[in-house]
Amino acid sequence: MWLSIQNKSHKPIKIKNDIEIFKTISEYTDNDKKLLFMDVKAMNILYYTLGKSEFDRIILYKNT
Repeated sequence: MWLSIQNKSHKPIKIKNDIEIFKTISEYTDNDKKLLFMDVKAMNILYYTLGKSEFDRIILYKNT
């Protein structure tokens, strides 16, 4: 899970006509699902370690 915290969160993408585009949910591989689950798990662990005032300040942020 530390890699989820240290690196950017996983974004399932595919290459089409030399352009990176996001996969649809139906196109997710088992590995995509595993990495997304790890991102969410790491984020939840961090959220639960915060006090209410800190949590309220950061909950609306989209990334670190």
